Amino acid sequence: MKSQPDHNQITLLVVRDAGRPVRQLRISKPLAFAIPAVAALSISSLVTSMHYHSSQSIAQLEAEAAALSLHNLRMEIQVADKEEALQQLQMEVTDLSEEADSIKDKLKSVSELEQQLQSLIQKQNSTDSDSKKNNNATTSSSSGVTNHAAKLSSSPQVGGEFIAVYNSEAVNLVQETKDDFAEIRSILEEMVNSIPVTISQAKKADTLQAKKITTSQSKLASAVMWPTLSKVITSSFGYRTDPFKGSSAFHSGIDIAGDIGDPVFSAQDGEVITVDQMGARGKYIVTKHSNGLETWYMHLNSMKVSPGDKVVKGQQIGGLGSTGRSTGPHLHFQVVKQNKPVNPLGYIQQDS
Repeated sequence: MKSQPDHNQITLLVVRDAGRPVRQLRISKPLAFAIPAVAALSISSLVTSMHYHSSQSIAQLEAEAAALSLHNLRMEIQVADKEEALQQLQMEVTDLSEEADSIKDKLKSVSELEQQLQSLIQKQNSTDSDSKKNNNATTSSSSGVTNHAAKLSSSPQVGGEFIAVYNSEAVNLVQETKDDFAEIRSILEEMVNSIPVTISQAKKADTLQAKKITTSQSKLASAVMWPTLSKVITSSFGYRTDPFKGSSAFHSGIDIAGDIGDPVFSAQDGEVITVDQMGARGKYIVTKHSNGLETWYMHLNSMKVSPGDKVVKGQQIGGLGSTGRSTGPHLHFQVVKQNKPVNPLGYIQQDS
């Protein structure tokens, strides 16, 4: 009698390598359907777990990126605050430096008055009338210096090339300003000590005075001559607030106000080495002298010499103007020693 087939079981044929018999496996239908379902659930669980961990990692990375962005923003704010503070410091130091230069100029004017006093004392007689005349002359000179200083402060004619001040230069500017004030103290002490000496020197013999006059005339002969008819200085040598940008800048010469076409004179005997026109400088002339100095004349309206020309002290070489980077008619006068700008007032003879 034949056995009836079991419809609740499934026969699986396992085919192995060639030469090996085929095996039969009989499993129940529920188990046959359960195995793929279990495998699918396992794969699904694995995918879900991977998705969860990746979501966690992405969230963590986003949080770290947000924290880093916030840190960078704070750093940028701090840097901006420091730059603003440093810029403010530069402006304040520049103002302080300009004030020091102004005080030095005034002290030099007082020193010139002291020299005039010395000259008057040496010429005075012992009578009261002569003493009165000397006092009036000194008062008149002092008034002239005061009017001259007032005229300088109201003159707008300035200009020159923009030479920026960088962060590292701010520290140097502070030190230079300290040195300026130290020099001012030294000048004051020297003046206090020199006035009694001046009075005593007035009692010396006429021969000593004649010798001093001869020495002074010898010095004047080699001094740099004032290059214009005007003596009005509108901007001094050194650090200042740039008239165009309003930031700290270095001024490599002095600005002397005047009228368009006023004559500009050669400050010393020498040879013209440059006659040119450039954006910031405008029309300018450079003259080289036998003592190693160079004198520069900028913002000219006209030029009356050519490169290679020999010029003598006091010869007109051009006309005052307002070409280039300028706010009004003036001469930018510059003295260069060993390829470095120096303060022209240390070489110039203002009374020439």
